[in-house]
Amino acid sequence: MQEIVVYLILLGAVGYAAWWVYERLRKSDDPCEGCTGCQLKELKERAKECEKRKKSCCCTKK
Repeated sequence: MQEIVVYLILLGAVGYAAWWVYERLRKSDDPCEGCTGCQLKELKERAKECEKRKKSCCCTKK
C-alpha cells in the first residue's frame, strides 16, 4: 500500500513538472512572461488595447 502511495506522489510530481515545462515553452516568445510590470509591459498592453478598439484616442501620449 505504501508503494502505491509513493508511486502516485511521484507520478503527480512528474506530471506537474511536465506541465510547468510545457507552459514555459508555450509562452517563451513573450519577453514579459513572469514580469510583475514595467513601462515596456504597460506599453505593450496599451498597444493591444488600441488594436482591439481601433481608436486613436488611447494610443496618444498623455
